[in-house]
Amino acid sequence: MLDNFKLFILFVLFSSNLYTQLYKSHDWEVNPVYHEIDSEDETLSSVAIKEKYLIQYYKPVLGNAYKLFETKHSIIRVNTEKGVKRHNRVYIPIRNIRRVVDIKARVLTKDGKVKLLNKTNIKELKNVKNYGNFKIFAMEGVTKNSQLEFIYTLERQISSVGSVVVQKDYKVKKAEVILRRPTSLISEIKPYNGFPEFTRKVVEGNKKAYTATVNNIPAMIDEESATPDANRMKVSYVVRGTNGNGMWENLKNVLQRNYIKIKSRKIKTLVADFEKYKADDDNGIINTISNYVHNRYHIVRGNTPEYDDLSTIIAKKQATEQGIVKVYTALFNHYGISYELVLTSNRYHHKFDESFYSSFNLQELLIYFPENEKYIVPSHVNSRLDYAPLEYISNTGFFVTDHNYRFEEIAIPPVEHTQTIRNFTLAINEHKVGWVQCQQKLSGYKASNMRGAHKYFSKEDYNEFKNITATSGIEDAEIIKFDVANENLELITDNTTFEINWTYTAESLVEEIGDDDLLFNIGRVIGTQIEFYQEVDRVNPVEIRFPNTYNYHFEITIPKGYRPSGMESLEINEKVMIDGIEACSFISSYEVQHDKIIIEASEAYRLLKMNLGHYEAYKKVVNSAFDFSKKSILFEKI
Repeated sequence: MLDNFKLFILFVLFSSNLYTQLYKSHDWEVNPVYHEIDSEDETLSSVAIKEKYLIQYYKPVLGNAYKLFETKHSIIRVNTEKGVKRHNRVYIPIRNIRRVVDIKARVLTKDGKVKLLNKTNIKELKNVKNYGNFKIFAMEGVTKNSQLEFIYTLERQISSVGSVVVQKDYKVKKAEVILRRPTSLISEIKPYNGFPEFTRKVVEGNKKAYTATVNNIPAMIDEESATPDANRMKVSYVVRGTNGNGMWENLKNVLQRNYIKIKSRKIKTLVADFEKYKADDDNGIINTISNYVHNRYHIVRGNTPEYDDLSTIIAKKQATEQGIVKVYTALFNHYGISYELVLTSNRYHHKFDESFYSSFNLQELLIYFPENEKYIVPSHVNSRLDYAPLEYISNTGFFVTDHNYRFEEIAIPPVEHTQTIRNFTLAINEHKVGWVQCQQKLSGYKASNMRGAHKYFSKEDYNEFKNITATSGIEDAEIIKFDVANENLELITDNTTFEINWTYTAESLVEEIGDDDLLFNIGRVIGTQIEFYQEVDRVNPVEIRFPNTYNYHFEITIPKGYRPSGMESLEINEKVMIDGIEACSFISSYEVQHDKIIIEASEAYRLLKMNLGHYEAYKKVVNSAFDFSKKSILFEKI
């Protein structure tokens, strides 16, 4: 919803000023130069020689409206087939674009041959993953050791806020961002994650020019247990007139006017329809409203302004992502339910910054209920009253009531909220095939995610749900029994456990060693695990999805005529202690009781975030869980 809620951002009324269009003075070299790179850069799949961004607020000679132009100019050296695959197509987002001014591109080979873009090959993709339309073109002639260059200019719909992400998945040798505006406007610029401060000067035409340049930006690495996108170097800016209230105050007023203090002649119709519905739904008024909205209304993805109007929404039972909020708030208002609107950002994309008004901050709207201290997300069809979704916890939110606003951290649930409990009974049958029975209980985010998956796969491919739930990583498993309980979405609110019981057999769990011995691969039954056995240096600090615990109990029958051997490796004790607090751990132990082997294993992640200095210790805990998933018990013939 990054772009949808930009509708909250007030467009600025700009005063008149005249100056030259910056993009017209910027072009590539008539004769392209093949840039040499050092031996270290040659080992990379690709490296950007230059990434240049030009942003200009412009006032034409005729007319009173300002225009906004953005230009991007890239020169990229491609060294390997991986680099070719990464760069042989260029995607240009054109959401909120008035027009494409120009696009041109070329490829330069090492021996000096130039291949120009044929503009007839530029295509347009419609509403790609709800991010709007894209222009796309293939870079013909891109091969190993070639150099591609493209430059495009877009005229954007006028807006007072913007942002540029400078750090890429590949190294950038030089990045430059230039912002120009007339002196009659004011601007603020905020660099993040190590991007330098901007220098300012007045240039020809009474323009304010802001420039920042940085060299040798390393590639951002996509790492597990981290938020690499949020940690990229980037820039946010605000350009606006000198009149009016502060931006946050303006945003509060827009939210109150459009979503809280709403009026419509159709509200009586809405309430009457809901009254009929709620007679058959006894899940609490907030969840009943959620059920009603998502059963009776269809959310239209994309930019369809007619479905922002509440009267039209009620009449046609269709709404945009922001329009559906009005259905919720109209009903909450009618029934006297206390609520607050919350704008925030996905912490995997941006850490909310209350000190700077930015489009990065305005990615999602939640509704908070102070009496319950819980949330719903109107645009999520599976959302019911609960803690905020995992991508927003620990981030700051912009909370708006009917009279004021505040900034506040979105609460992190306690570690006890999300638990995975699995009780396994394992045996080797008379055919030397592994037999597995499991009773699983999930709570918190684990239960919420699994309920959503169960709802989806019940309509699509239920066997797929069984496989990803019970037999992950065991391709030859044959499921004998599979039952679920407490699958209703409304049970999320009271954190009722979602229960799944299953039984299956799998030949691959048992290996015959020599003539008589058997190897039982018991660790595989817990499913695939992430691991950090890697050679590259860690870049990002640790940030997990949510605090949670796992508790495994195994009861394994010793086959008659066999004795277990080599179980000492099942004893594991890895912990990370930070300031006297157990941040995370993996602990396992075993004992033999007559003809049974009893194994207890627990895995806990209590802190959402750990700095980079604790990564090596954290890695040992994660790798211990991965190692456990590979454990086997050797049964020797007596």
